[in-house]
Amino acid sequence: MIKNIFTRISTEYKSYSSPEKGFIYMMMLISFFITAEAAITRATSNSAFISMYGVGYFPIVWLVSVPINSLIVTFYNRYLPRIGCVTMMFISLLLAIIVNTISAFYLKEVIQLPFILYLWKDIFIILMFQQIWSVIHATVNVKRAKYLYGLLFGMGGLGSIAGSLVPTKLAMILGSDRLLLTTLIPYCIVGVCFFFAMAERKKIKGAEAINFKKEEAVGISGGLQLIRTSPLLQLILVLIICMQMSATMLDFQFNSYLQSTIVNMDQRTAFLGKFFGYVNLINVFLQFLGTFGLVRWLGLKKAHLFVPFVLILNLTGFILFPSFIAMSLCFGAVKALDYSIFGIIKEQLYIPLDVNEKFKAKAIIDVFAYRSSKALASLFILGLSSIFTRRLDYYMSWGVLAITIVWALSIALLFKHYTLRVSKKRELEQKV
Repeated sequence: MIKNIFTRISTEYKSYSSPEKGFIYMMMLISFFITAEAAITRATSNSAFISMYGVGYFPIVWLVSVPINSLIVTFYNRYLPRIGCVTMMFISLLLAIIVNTISAFYLKEVIQLPFILYLWKDIFIILMFQQIWSVIHATVNVKRAKYLYGLLFGMGGLGSIAGSLVPTKLAMILGSDRLLLTTLIPYCIVGVCFFFAMAERKKIKGAEAINFKKEEAVGISGGLQLIRTSPLLQLILVLIICMQMSATMLDFQFNSYLQSTIVNMDQRTAFLGKFFGYVNLINVFLQFLGTFGLVRWLGLKKAHLFVPFVLILNLTGFILFPSFIAMSLCFGAVKALDYSIFGIIKEQLYIPLDVNEKFKAKAIIDVFAYRSSKALASLFILGLSSIFTRRLDYYMSWGVLAITIVWALSIALLFKHYTLRVSKKRELEQKV
């Protein structure tokens, strides 16, 4: 089976032109260094937030993320047609460099910084992948991208492993705050690679023109209008909300156990680096090999159903045998699936969409809704906390289980619309 996968990957690779290969190489490097940076920042920001505020403030920061996400998506949709993809990417990187540099020197001194850093790291990673995947969708031919998406996610997985080694090895030596200075190198590399990727893209024959109608889809309201007119986008939105609500509630439960188990901030940072290192090892296997086999064996629809099925099994295990280990397995499973199988097969749902939907409506789903789902989960957590003062983790697990079942049920309806859009896309490509 593995030999057949590599044979098909080799065949697909040979079908690409020289500019397409250059574009792909640059996007692979971007994926690697974005996730490497995220692994460092995530470990530091989570640990610093817990030390400064405690786990009980997680629902608060997730609620605050809603208006922040709204402002960022409004800025993105309003100015993207005016300044273009490259300038928007460089603005994003510049903001990241400023936030991480300031945090590296003042994270322990300024009480607001752990809050700001936690907010920013959540928004930044999604904003970056929103930008690069929108460009990829507008560049890669749907018929030939069968294995490319897995390779791109796999490079991201390798980047996460490499990035996880930094807090694991250096948190106790440099300190959690100074670790952030190591992220400046990945930011610079990403900027250079994106510049060259867009240069190669101009040479690719048949690449979809990234032109926007300025009068359409401006700000949040315009992006929502695109979603309102597309049943496929609406159902993708449901999938994202269910997945992220589940992940957020498990995140809260995991950090509750973590706070009571590991008290020292730098030790907690090192543990998180090691924990996500193991998660990322699983990611790499699933990204490079597992997803190929799963989609080939089950098909895209059943592969989507596979993700909530695995989560249901893990949640059942925790409900029956609640412990830090069981919760770590639940949280590790949802993060591994989110970064690998779910991410890859979710991106394939955007392929038959038009340019405005791929950039502007996708921004609403993958940036605003992706993170705003945490706010919905926060309200759910706060509501349960007010009702159940004891065994909150047990009852919360039942809530996650219910959300996951709704997620699974929505997949069947989604693929009716997806199949129709793919057929229309192919008809248009044949006419060109």
